[in-house]
Amino acid sequence: METTAVDQFAELLGVQVLHRSFDEARCQLNVKDEHMNALGGVHGGVIFSLADIAFAMACNAGDAPYTGLQADIRYMSGAKDRVLFATATKVGSSKKFAHYEVLITDGLNNRVALFTSTCYRLAP
Repeated sequence: METTAVDQFAELLGVQVLHRSFDEARCQLNVKDEHMNALGGVHGGVIFSLADIAFAMACNAGDAPYTGLQADIRYMSGAKDRVLFATATKVGSSKKFAHYEVLITDGLNNRVALFTSTCYRLAP
C-alpha cells in the first residue's frame, strides 16, 4: 500500500511532488530568500533536504513502508536559477533493500548535486 502520510517538513520548505512511483520520483522547489546561505547560494541543507524528500517519495510509493539507512551527497556546482528539481531513480533493489540516486538540477538543467541513498523495507 502506498504511503500517503503528509510530509510536514516538505510542506514547510515548499517542496512540490511532481511525480512519484517506486522506480522514480520528481520534486520541485522554488527557491526563496529563506533558502539561501550567508554567501548568497542555496543552502546545502536545503539541497540535501530536497534530495532526501524525493528519495522518500520514491521508496515509499510502493507496497510497503521503507526507512532510510544511508545517504550521501556530492555538491557539483551552485544553482544558477531559483528553481530546483530532484529526480530520484531506483538503481537496484532486493526483498528488503532499495538503492536510489537523486540528481538535483536547476531550472536551466545545470547539475547541482548527486545524492545516493539506501532504504530498508519495514514490513514483511
